[in-house]
Amino acid sequence: MNTLQATKPQVLNPDIFNSSEFNDIRSNELQSLFNYCNSNQETDSQKLIATLLINATHKRFQTGVPQEHIYLKNDEVPQIQLFNILIEKFPFVKYSQVITNNAIIDTIGDSAEATIIDIGIGQGVQMMQVIEKAEQLPHLKKLHIIGIEPFKEALEMAKRNISAISNSVSFQLSFTGYHSFIEEFDFDQLDTRGALVVNASLALHHIQECSNREAVIASIRKLHPKAFILIEPNVNHVERNFAKRFMNCYHHYYNIFQVIDRLDIDATDKTGLKLFFGREIEDVIGKEEKDRFEKHEKAISWIHRLESAGFTMNESILQSPVSSECGVEINFHHEGFLGFTHEQETVLAVMYAN
Repeated sequence: MNTLQATKPQVLNPDIFNSSEFNDIRSNELQSLFNYCNSNQETDSQKLIATLLINATHKRFQTGVPQEHIYLKNDEVPQIQLFNILIEKFPFVKYSQVITNNAIIDTIGDSAEATIIDIGIGQGVQMMQVIEKAEQLPHLKKLHIIGIEPFKEALEMAKRNISAISNSVSFQLSFTGYHSFIEEFDFDQLDTRGALVVNASLALHHIQECSNREAVIASIRKLHPKAFILIEPNVNHVERNFAKRFMNCYHHYYNIFQVIDRLDIDATDKTGLKLFFGREIEDVIGKEEKDRFEKHEKAISWIHRLESAGFTMNESILQSPVSSECGVEINFHHEGFLGFTHEQETVLAVMYAN
C-alpha cells in the first residue's frame, strides 16, 4: 500500500486495523502511505485527509509513524473567519440553519409569546438570525431566548450580541444564559412561556454516554415543546470496531473535503477549513473512548430515541431549498429526516419532532 488512488475514496485497507497492536508489516505500510501523502498535500485533498487519518491513528496506537507534519499546524486562518465561511458558504451549515430557522418561525406562527431553548448556543449567531426573521411575525409580542452553553466566553458573547439588538426589534426580547453541559443541566429550573421550541444544532453528539442522551431527550419531552429540532452529522462514529469506525470517518470527511474544494474561497481558507475538521478526525480516530466528544450517530439512532421518548417526527414542516451548492443534494428520507447528500454519502441530517 505505497500508492494512493486518485479517483476512489477507498484508499485505505481497513484490515490494517484488525488487531489492537500493529506488527512491523502494518507499521511499514502505514509509514509508506504517510511518506507518499506528505508530498503535495497542500493541493491534494485525498493526501491531506489520509495524512490527518494517519496522524490520528498514530496517536491512538503509537505506531512510530511521524506524529505531526509542520503543515498540519497551520494557523493562518483565524477561527472567526472559518466560522463565517461555514455559516455563509458551506452548504451543510448554511442551508441546514436556513431550514431550521424557517421551521422555528413557522412553529411560533401566530403566538403572541414564545420561548426558544438553544442547546449549545455558542456566540448566538443562529439565534440572531432567528430574531431577525421573527420580525415578520405580526402577532409576536414577547420572545424569550434561553441559551445553554458549556463555554463561558461564547455564552457571554451570545448575551452581548442579543442584548445589543433587544431595543431595535418590534417585540420584547429577553435572554437567559446557563453555563452548563447539557447532560448536567437541570431542566426543572426553566421558566418557559408561550410557544416553546427547542433547538439543538450540532450539539447533542457531544454528550458522551448514550444513557445521558436519552435522559436529555426525556427531560426535553417533559417540557412539552411545540417542536424539538436537531441538526446532526449522519455518520456512525460510536462504532466500537476501530476498522469500521475508521472507514466511516474516511467516507464522511472525504465528502466534506470534496465540498470544501468546490467552495468559492481561496486555497488558504480551504486548507483552514479542512484542518478545522481535522480536529474532529483526531477525536474520532486518535483518542481513547473515554476522552472522545465527537460521537456522531446516524440520524435513525436519534429518531429512535426521540420516538421512544414520545416525540413524533414531522419532516413536512422542513422546507428544502430548490437547489443547493457544491454538489450537495437536499432530500427527504423515509426514516423521517431531511438529508444533505454529496455523491452517495448523506453527511448531515435535520430532524423535526413534536
